[in-house]
Amino acid sequence: MELPLYTGEPLKVSVNKRKKGLKGEKLAVSFLEDKGFRIVERNFYTKWGEIDIIAEKDNALHFIEVRTQKGLFDPSFGITKKKISSFTKAIEIYIKKRGWKGKYKAHLITIVWDKDRHKIEFIEDFLV
Repeated sequence: MELPLYTGEPLKVSVNKRKKGLKGEKLAVSFLEDKGFRIVERNFYTKWGEIDIIAEKDNALHFIEVRTQKGLFDPSFGITKKKISSFTKAIEIYIKKRGWKGKYKAHLITIVWDKDRHKIEFIEDFLV
């Protein structure tokens, strides 16, 4: 199935949600760089959604979904079958558009805020 590239604007989200997401993504980028990843691209938009972070390490591309939540809730609960499907389609579009022929993996980073502290969890190969 041919998947068209979405060339429109980023999907509409509330300002507060977007600020929280960008803050989480910034933390995730620092976390990944500390682990030896090289950030290739951020916020790749498609018709089906966005890939938050695309990184390279060990001759493979790594597609990272970042979920940020305040309080006691686990952000990974927001990963629905629909989200997995749209994330997978976005990865397929990216690979086709860039002509990538190598290995790739998909990961999830969850960030939970509690006042001025945060906890980061790195879940590797979350689509498997």
